[in-house]
Amino acid sequence: MTCQRCGWDNPSNFLVCERCGAKRVIDLSGAGPAGPTSAASAPAGTAGFARDATRYLCAAVQLSPSLNDKALRGILHEQHRAIASSPGVDLVTVLKYGLAARQRHLLRDGLLGLILLIFLIMFLRSPLVAFGWIIPLGLGAWLTVFVESLVAHYGVVAAHLGRTTFDPAKAPEPDNPRDRRRLAEIGARDRGNVTVFAAYSPFVGYGQPAEKWSFTLNVAKPAEGKKVVPFAVQEVHDFVADDVRQLGLPGIVVEDRLFVNGLDLLHGFEPEVQQAVLPDELAAPVSRVDAALFSRLQENPKSRARPYLVVRIGGWSGQLVVTMFLRFALLPQKDMLFVEANYSLLPPMRQDYLVVDRLLGRPTWRQVSRVASVSLIKAVPALFGGFFRTVAVPLAALGRPGKLRREAREITQDRSFNYGAGQSLREQAADTRYHRYFQQLDREMYGKLAERRVMDALTRFLDDHNIDTSELVERTTMITNNGIYVTGEGKIDAKSIAVGANAVARTFNRVTQARGSGGQD
Repeated sequence: MTCQRCGWDNPSNFLVCERCGAKRVIDLSGAGPAGPTSAASAPAGTAGFARDATRYLCAAVQLSPSLNDKALRGILHEQHRAIASSPGVDLVTVLKYGLAARQRHLLRDGLLGLILLIFLIMFLRSPLVAFGWIIPLGLGAWLTVFVESLVAHYGVVAAHLGRTTFDPAKAPEPDNPRDRRRLAEIGARDRGNVTVFAAYSPFVGYGQPAEKWSFTLNVAKPAEGKKVVPFAVQEVHDFVADDVRQLGLPGIVVEDRLFVNGLDLLHGFEPEVQQAVLPDELAAPVSRVDAALFSRLQENPKSRARPYLVVRIGGWSGQLVVTMFLRFALLPQKDMLFVEANYSLLPPMRQDYLVVDRLLGRPTWRQVSRVASVSLIKAVPALFGGFFRTVAVPLAALGRPGKLRREAREITQDRSFNYGAGQSLREQAADTRYHRYFQQLDREMYGKLAERRVMDALTRFLDDHNIDTSELVERTTMITNNGIYVTGEGKIDAKSIAVGANAVARTFNRVTQARGSGGQD
């Protein structure tokens, strides 16, 4: 069914356009097809999402008020910026649990703020009397933190987010109709093929950059005794994509994705690209472009909008995701082919957020006492933090119209607004180390298998077009054999991370330290 705003062909039962995010106008007169009457009834599509990665993030927003605030402020309440989705995560389900947690956090912060306010009033009237109430008020603060933490751990996380109890379809629905509509929009945008990034790295949402390589090939040089068969970039792109899909690894996804800098959307792009990605300057960029535009951009290596073939391999139930971004560019003379590959890694989530797998359905006295002791440590920081967060909530609501006006001014007058998404929620929850030795080995296996498949497919493609592949074979040997070389008293530390462009930092979670006769570098 065609979107009335941008003309995109959506599924017949769509509620929000997959491309531009516009809400569908449903005709209830009987002339059109029947459909649901509210965005809340749209299921959050969970196909292709890693179940464990999603439920761990749901637990994270329940247990971490700061992470939840970042999720709601940076995703749910952003009207003009793109959304940084993460591979394997059902973002709508996570935000539903985040909205439910916010209600509980607001109640806790309100009670803590009231306790601190009572103490301040008493202190201003009579400091001596106020200090006499420190123990009762402190006990009330601890009890507030303890009850909220107990409810979060065992009333929500253990009861609804366990391995056997988690069901995305049963995620709590928000009461606010505006939040329900916004979640429907986010669900549609989370399944697009466009990434609009805000900072230096274009691959936002896919983790930290791990390594990269690139080279050029003379594709005008024929194989001995043969004549070169010309080709287009789209042909080599499709050939490699089809071959990589046959890799056979579980959890592999091969897709096309367009990467656009959010700071360039108001100036710097071809009119066709700007209109396709940003049809409405006072709205967020679209999340999907059609295949025709993608193909045209492949033939234009000078455009700032860069089309990539994305090869994503997920393992450990979405806890480990290795992504390869592959791009081909053919010069206008059709004699040189540029091949570029970038790798990103999403490591496992922090151990704090994996506590859901260690919780029993009903807590033991020992577990209750552990929650009580942790709550005692958190009581004083939570007391002051709760007071300031309670004050910040209405101030943020009052400041939201001003924020929207300021952004509109940056768009219409200054022309300096950055539409790009920042760091994704999954990236913020990521740990800085592997949790299992085999995760480190799997990361290397995923990357090397994809790399070898790409190089073999490219070699076969050039052979089919009678192009000399001797240079490519040499490049393949250099790339696949490149690794970490430790000499002398070298040391590999698997408990820290170093990522860079040279061999020392080629592998996530490894730091190479070389020592020679001259001492330590």
